[in-house]
Amino acid sequence: MTSPTPGRHAATTLLLMLVTAATLHEAKAQEEDTRESKAQSSTAITGGAAAASERARQKRAEAKTKQAVPALFPGTTRVEPKAQGTVPGGKILKRLVERYDARDLAGVETELQALLALSPNAYEKSFAYQVAANAAADASNTAKAIDYFQKAIDADGLDNNGHFQVMYNLAVVQYQAAKPADALVTLDRYLRESKSEKTEELALKAGLLAELQRPTEAIAIYDTLLARNPADKKVLMNAVALYQQANQQAKANALLADGFARGLLTEPNEYRAVYVGLIMDGKIDAALKVIDAGLAKGAIKPSPELARDYAYMAQTAYSQQKVPFAIELFKRAAPMSSDGEIWMNLARVYSNEKRIADAKQAAREAVAKGLKKPEDANRILALPGK
Repeated sequence: MTSPTPGRHAATTLLLMLVTAATLHEAKAQEEDTRESKAQSSTAITGGAAAASERARQKRAEAKTKQAVPALFPGTTRVEPKAQGTVPGGKILKRLVERYDARDLAGVETELQALLALSPNAYEKSFAYQVAANAAADASNTAKAIDYFQKAIDADGLDNNGHFQVMYNLAVVQYQAAKPADALVTLDRYLRESKSEKTEELALKAGLLAELQRPTEAIAIYDTLLARNPADKKVLMNAVALYQQANQQAKANALLADGFARGLLTEPNEYRAVYVGLIMDGKIDAALKVIDAGLAKGAIKPSPELARDYAYMAQTAYSQQKVPFAIELFKRAAPMSSDGEIWMNLARVYSNEKRIADAKQAAREAVAKGLKKPEDANRILALPGK
């Protein structure tokens, strides 16, 4: 199955930008507050007027922030904490982000410890931990990334956008660290609390269930995803893989046939998945039609692998007493084979059918192309007749 979350770094970078902007905005706002307070003192503004001015300023700042960053998890019931940074903390976080931009994990951790020693502020702690987690992940230190992401969640200081994106990133890093059970626990919490149901998130859960040898539960998720996204080839192929893992080959083949009929499957490996499924079902005629369509469109190229597939089909047809069909398939396979073994099989079929001249010609081709046991060909070449 494909990697469920190829955009992790991009997502975490975006998250970092959003939370950084919010935190630095808060620090800047507080610095402005300090300047406003001094100005108010110098011009003898009354306490009531100053408080009203401050409340108005805060409302304007909050409105701008909400307009700039839309809610990504509108269904959640989590009460969003009020993000309140401090001027001293904001200065440390600014340095921390600079160290992150410089890909300096040690510098990020130094600033993190400075922040923790200075501030009990949940918002600043969550922000610092998630930056450190991203820095650790970028440095391929998954153990530290997991620890810092978890601490960012536990500090519970980010807004809903940041909080749940950090939680999802934790699940991804746990998955990448080969901890599927931990990743599933984290992802289940994320889905439960965020109320999110995005395709890539459910696909990740299905992948984790499959890795934990729970394919039936994974299939149930993909049935939902297929109903939601019937034209999504990636979803279809992942569902096929899960059905195969659960030994439900008939359902896997039915999905492949449906996808092929609807024109979703266009790659060489996808064509092969379709016709191999038909071969395994004993539907050789249908498999040949798929191969012919692929060859006509250039999606399938002559190759030793195709030769082996043809040969398997030929043997199946021969066992079904479809001798002419078997001969046709062996004749297709033999020229593209990497050795003379398929020519030798064709020679045996001709010999069994008393077509000695054809058997000898196939035996000569086999010898020319190379055999493990040339004596098999020599026996046919020694038969009476031309």
